[in-house]
Amino acid sequence: MRRLAAPCALLVLAAGCGGGDDESSGRTVTTAPGATVTVEAHEYSFDPDRLVVERPGTVTIRLRNDGDLAHNLRVLRDGEEIGGTPSFPSGGSRTAKLRLTRGKYEYLCTVGDHAELGMTGELEVR
Repeated sequence: MRRLAAPCALLVLAAGCGGGDDESSGRTVTTAPGATVTVEAHEYSFDPDRLVVERPGTVTIRLRNDGDLAHNLRVLRDGEEIGGTPSFPSGGSRTAKLRLTRGKYEYLCTVGDHAELGMTGELEVR
């Protein structure tokens, strides 16, 4: 029984180590054109933080604000804003319908310094 104590203690310690308060999921969601995909807003991250659309077309992004602060989701391509949601308080949701062509985009929260604090994501249309 004593032989198991040290390895078990190491497992418990390792499970407790991690990213602190960073809620970033590192999760990718793949969707088809015409679909609605939900993105959750937290302080200061999006879940998922990567979206892949299978081919060009229209996609609806539903932003659900699960944070304590106001958030939005704005989509940019080559630094130019192409659309997104307005800013809104916690506990609600808003949608944005976007017509997307093949390529890479980014999404971010433009409220205050939220993007600088990590509230960004990637969007790719294949």
